[in-house]
Amino acid sequence: MMSFVQKIMPGPSCDEVMETLQAYLDGEIDDKQAKKVARHLAKCSQCDRESQVYSKIKESLAKRKQPVDPEIMAAIKQFSQDLISPN
Repeated sequence: MMSFVQKIMPGPSCDEVMETLQAYLDGEIDDKQAKKVARHLAKCSQCDRESQVYSKIKESLAKRKQPVDPEIMAAIKQFSQDLISPN
């Protein structure tokens, strides 16, 4: 049975968008899926805020003159995954 939110906002759920958000921001998903995520972000302020936070983190890391330690990057990725799907 479709939830009320799914009826008024067809397309991927917030959970589905959060699962693919990093790949979306990195341009690692196909055009069809990217369009679905973009439509969701345009309608969902909560997911859009998350997207903006991840984008700012990514921009900040890209501006660093020194490469980011791979262990730190792994920890950041794990942290974001934990936010998406807490145990």
